[in-house]
Amino acid sequence: MFKRKYILLLVLFSFALLNTSKFKDYELGRNNDPKTAKDIGAISLFAKKAMWEVLSLPGMRRMAGMMFPKNTLTHINTKEKVVAFTIDDGFCGLDNPKGDMTNKVRELFKKYDAKATFFVTGTHCNHTSKSEILKLIEDGHEIANHSMYDTPYNNFSYSEFESDFKKTDNILNQYCENLPKWYRAPHGKFSRTMDKFLTDQGYTHIMCDAFANDTAIPDSKWISEFIVKKTKPGSILLIHMPEKGVREWNYEAMELTLKKITDKGYEIVTFSELHKLKK
Repeated sequence: MFKRKYILLLVLFSFALLNTSKFKDYELGRNNDPKTAKDIGAISLFAKKAMWEVLSLPGMRRMAGMMFPKNTLTHINTKEKVVAFTIDDGFCGLDNPKGDMTNKVRELFKKYDAKATFFVTGTHCNHTSKSEILKLIEDGHEIANHSMYDTPYNNFSYSEFESDFKKTDNILNQYCENLPKWYRAPHGKFSRTMDKFLTDQGYTHIMCDAFANDTAIPDSKWISEFIVKKTKPGSILLIHMPEKGVREWNYEAMELTLKKITDKGYEIVTFSELHKLKK
């Protein structure tokens, strides 16, 4: 009996190691990004801001045609003062089991009567309760596919990408049966193979035109000011999900952005709502 128990424990331990090593094989975004403001020096922070300012000068609306297939959306053409707020990497990373801030973000958006589209990473649902996610949806927010891991997928084969995509959809279907047909590529890295699969499945790739590289620049005020400066009618805003101890500065960046955008008279909605204005 003891021998059988020992063998069973050994098998389970080996399986756990296999899953862990598989997880570590991915080059996750947060592996190299600062987790707190103290993880980056003043000179490096200044350089990152300056670089992003230069790279963003042409504007994503102009650059999208060169970077992505023509059916990728970075904004919606409208004169109405309506914008979509999108949040990537919902809800809480595997490496941060006590970091979930979903409820705080939900209450923040309720304060400003704003809605958001959460592009959810499949493995980021493990440390967020189902009830919290359902409350988001009840409040009028929406969730959409952002792949299983916070890693680039542009080198995946059709079948590899399909498998990963469907795993994520299966997880999200636990919270919402009628998922919107939107997808956002992690790290903004997109391939013809990914585009082909999405087209085959009737999905649309969604990017943004107001983003401040908030995963690498831990400065809430700068992030907010940059996004507000880029915001126009029909814009798609992006800030990554804050967690306790990981990108937590983005919570303040969200609040500052919500306040400034609403003060300018904009309505802040999900991407599905903004998409209804598409001519």
